[in-house]
Amino acid sequence: GWQGLPGCQGVAVTWCDFSGAISEFYDAHSVRVRAEARGRVSAWAGALDVVPDEIAQIGPPGMELQSTNGAIKIKISPPEANQARKMWINDLSFKYNLVFWENSSHAQLQSKNIFPVDTIDDLAPDTTYCFKVQANLPTEGKQGLFSPTSCVQSTHKVNDPLCATNLSVLALNMKFQLLWDQQDAPGVNYNVQYLIGYLKRLNDDYSEKWLSVPRCENITHTSCNFSSIITTTGFYYLRVQARAGHNKSCVSREVKVDPLKTNGIGPPGVSLEISDTLLHILISPPGGAEFQAMRDNYDLSYRILYWKNSSNEE
Repeated sequence: GWQGLPGCQGVAVTWCDFSGAISEFYDAHSVRVRAEARGRVSAWAGALDVVPDEIAQIGPPGMELQSTNGAIKIKISPPEANQARKMWINDLSFKYNLVFWENSSHAQLQSKNIFPVDTIDDLAPDTTYCFKVQANLPTEGKQGLFSPTSCVQSTHKVNDPLCATNLSVLALNMKFQLLWDQQDAPGVNYNVQYLIGYLKRLNDDYSEKWLSVPRCENITHTSCNFSSIITTTGFYYLRVQARAGHNKSCVSREVKVDPLKTNGIGPPGVSLEISDTLLHILISPPGGAEFQAMRDNYDLSYRILYWKNSSNEE
């Protein structure tokens, strides 16, 4: 039967917080109201049926900003981070949309999807930037409210001649090479590190989760074959740590690698067997017949072009 809502009896305002009466977020709840004055009561208004999960709006997430070396580091906390009871239990389902702009009269808004812990680079130095962020649930078609706007001033980026620059990835037939440029600093050793991409989707600090690429530790050349760490079930981030002496080190910017998107498909192998009336064409997958990776990860099909080897016919 109907029950009176605690805190909503005999009130003079025209609203009522009935959060405490909600038993399940996915169940329908009915509420109704009537007026009372000097011992007289009105009839009950028509009942309103409410399914909390369907009407609830995603609140603003929390946001922390830190200005350092020409960049702004951002840490996001989920909308219900401080609530004992949560409507959206899986915080990892949120996708965060960051909007930021230069705090000036001619500001242009920029929008970017970010991880819970992320960095905004390529900012003008000594400039105030403002930020706000919202949490969205794309799978449910829900967009959340934006956080309050926070502003912070950028700093100058210090160009460290020790750092590796211009990182790029060369990938062919599931063989992956990381290349970079060396600056003028002498006696530099490099340590190539990788991070499994899904760790960035977590709300935790991943700064201690970077791992070294085997056979790319304390190297002096500016390339690294990192094929040994690659699987096709996820994505990766790579960076290069440069060291000179005992106390000097610098970490490069990161480069993202999504294996099946980054990889290039090379030419297949072709061999011919000729008889009196038949031409047998034997095709092996890119990388060679013994290289299984291309077969396992791609649904390969082949197009054959052939022609008569003469001067006047195609």
